[in-house]
Amino acid sequence: MARSIAVITTFSDAGWEQYGKRFVETFVQYWPKNIKLKIYCDTIQPGYPEVEWIKLNETCPDLVAFKDRHKHNENAHGLRPDGKKKSYLWDAVKFAHKSYCVSHEALNSTTDLIIWLDADVVTHSTVPFEFIESLLPQNHYCAYLGREKIYPECGFVVYDTRSEYNKIFMQDWQTLYNTDTLFEEIEYHDSYLFWQLVKKHSANGMHTTNLSKGHPHRPGVHVFINSPLGEYMDHLKGKRKKDGRSKPTDIYNTRSAEYWKFAK
Repeated sequence: MARSIAVITTFSDAGWEQYGKRFVETFVQYWPKNIKLKIYCDTIQPGYPEVEWIKLNETCPDLVAFKDRHKHNENAHGLRPDGKKKSYLWDAVKFAHKSYCVSHEALNSTTDLIIWLDADVVTHSTVPFEFIESLLPQNHYCAYLGREKIYPECGFVVYDTRSEYNKIFMQDWQTLYNTDTLFEEIEYHDSYLFWQLVKKHSANGMHTTNLSKGHPHRPGVHVFINSPLGEYMDHLKGKRKKDGRSKPTDIYNTRSAEYWKFAK
């Protein structure tokens, strides 16, 4: 029997205008109708009955408390602990939204699988349900986009909410924020914290899937579109949002979709 699936994401009001609207419209156009889209946000956008809108602050009070505790803490807003540099690597507050969305949904989900999908993703081709379900083998807790030598790209992660590891994994993730122990880590963003948790629980028997394994890409750079996901989606990381698509130089694997013909 096919597993039930929901996709979740979040974005700010400014993010809706910059990339969120396109995310929703291309999702509705190309994704299977039996995969739910749930968006955690502050403002419910009218005209999209296919979307389940979830009030972020009402649903995740611990997120509100975390942000309030650290509203004047520069080290929680990107300043490196030594005070010499600012970077997303230490922007705990920015990426806390994502972490709390994922953990809340995983601990309260009514579907078998949940997928975190960054809201700056554009779907460009029809996505088969069978393809999505096949990304996470039975008895594996999560599937992610691995990268050489550094933490994974977490723009797309699948979790099995039925797994025996789901509750402890997600509670551990929440605890990092609720107790402020994430500031004891080398970096504070969600991908780094996710990777520490994967390594911890894998040592105790948890199985995972690396979706980029066997798909060449330049180490550390744009693994998303060079994985099997690239046949259906584009991830507008960073400055690519302004361009509206990834660059030809981002492509390392042959892509058959019409969307990628410019890269040939």
